[in-house]
Amino acid sequence: MNSDFKIAVVSTIYYPASHADVIVSRWLEPRESDKEWGWNAPKTRIASFYVEQFPALDARDLPAEEFEREKYCTTVDLARLMSEKHDVPLYSTVREALTLGGDTLAVDAVLLIGEHGEYPFNELRQKMYPRKELFDEIIAVFQETKQVVPLFCDKHLSWNPQWAREMFDKTQRMQIPFFAGSSLPLVGLDPPAPDLAGVKLIEYVSLFYVGPEAYGFHSLELMQSLIEKRLGGETGIRSITAYIGDEVESAMVEGVWSRDLFEAAMQSTKAKKEGYWRENCLGVTTYEGTSSPSAFVFEHADGLRSAHIVLEGHLQDFTVAMRLEDGTVLAGRSAIGGADSFHGHFATLDANIERFFLTGEPPFPPMRNLLTTLAIAASMKALHAPGKILETPELLLSY
Repeated sequence: MNSDFKIAVVSTIYYPASHADVIVSRWLEPRESDKEWGWNAPKTRIASFYVEQFPALDARDLPAEEFEREKYCTTVDLARLMSEKHDVPLYSTVREALTLGGDTLAVDAVLLIGEHGEYPFNELRQKMYPRKELFDEIIAVFQETKQVVPLFCDKHLSWNPQWAREMFDKTQRMQIPFFAGSSLPLVGLDPPAPDLAGVKLIEYVSLFYVGPEAYGFHSLELMQSLIEKRLGGETGIRSITAYIGDEVESAMVEGVWSRDLFEAAMQSTKAKKEGYWRENCLGVTTYEGTSSPSAFVFEHADGLRSAHIVLEGHLQDFTVAMRLEDGTVLAGRSAIGGADSFHGHFATLDANIERFFLTGEPPFPPMRNLLTTLAIAASMKALHAPGKILETPELLLSY
């Protein structure tokens, strides 16, 4: 561990199996199994915490057997335990976390994790995580001290597309080394997908679970990692059409997306219920308050069509299938690790975050995350007018 390279953690909450736990705790307590995912002894160290919310139960007061680190336990706070156990100061403001309680920027990188916690949903059923608000507090320290350091933002930039654009533009204008996104693109598919650079793609289908925003974002990020180098490069998304409930199956029958790709993606899963998918989804409401099944279909600017389909109640996996111009069908599942590996794909994410912190070079263009952020926001808007084409000129982004 390099005690000279210091990381400030800015997080909404820190409980067992939360994003803060599966990301940050690997710096503090690396697991032997993490090596299989590319995460060895860290070369950097966590120097400070700022955590916005604290669950009711303090892990310092509980026997370890009362909660399982491998499973979500939203009522147990880990922040104070990990702070004391590893001698990492827990500050009451973002500014103090970045200055280590002083007057100058005193860390070499910032890890922003605005995921999980008690926050309201808006009318589009987007959870209003304060990523922009926390980002702004980080930026204020950069501006005050006239210094910048590499900044990682977990998942998408903001539920608010205008704020997301402002965040991206500010990182570019201030020349902040910036990396944001999902862990899924970094572990790829099982079986591995071939390099699609320069290949013409006709159609893409993704199946996933939980909810259209929280996990739909992962679906979009995984897609972009696979298709962005296709023939002609990335030119953006022209329109989105959403479908809900019985209309999902009707859309497939009508050929909005191909049944053979849907079936190929379904065959790739390792985690689904027995029985027919429509019956298993019937009456299921996602934690976001939306109905299962639901789908959003993208018409890409270059003619590619992609469908992202939520099958909460039937599937517990991310699977994809795509058709190449020559008719070849490729299919696979996201090669993520489950609870038995402490969600091992986050070890791969940590390895990429640390490499980025040390080099200032993100593993892929930051514009990818801006596109997926704006696309998931537009998809949630489309879900509130199912069956109608939503034109998306703001998604005509190239990189």
